[in-house]
Amino acid sequence: MIAPGTSRRSATSEVPPCNEPLEKLQGRWTPRILLCLNAGAHRFADLRAAIPQVSANVLTQRLRALEDSRLVERHYLLPPVARYVYVLAEEAAGLKPALDALAGWHAERPASMADHKPSKEESR
Repeated sequence: MIAPGTSRRSATSEVPPCNEPLEKLQGRWTPRILLCLNAGAHRFADLRAAIPQVSANVLTQRLRALEDSRLVERHYLLPPVARYVYVLAEEAAGLKPALDALAGWHAERPASMADHKPSKEESR
């Protein structure tokens, strides 16, 4: 019940408009990719090894979307390496404290929780 003399405000009027920046972070594997790149430059194969559940096609799509959003940059390494590596762009510098905090939180979790896979009941 609303107290007398107060106006009813919608929930959307209380939430600041922040959709546009968050849209850059959408996608199932995007946070994991950013966490990997927060630790340093990675080749495509390194990212596949770090996130084995993601398919090559989806990883390519996510990396391209992150490049389009200017959060990730792809750099060419000169021979004899002659490969591309992905790194966080300067645009993503503001995300570093959040990524560091997530990485720290994950590192502090007991190994039993890190390997825990939710049952069908828990994932609902």
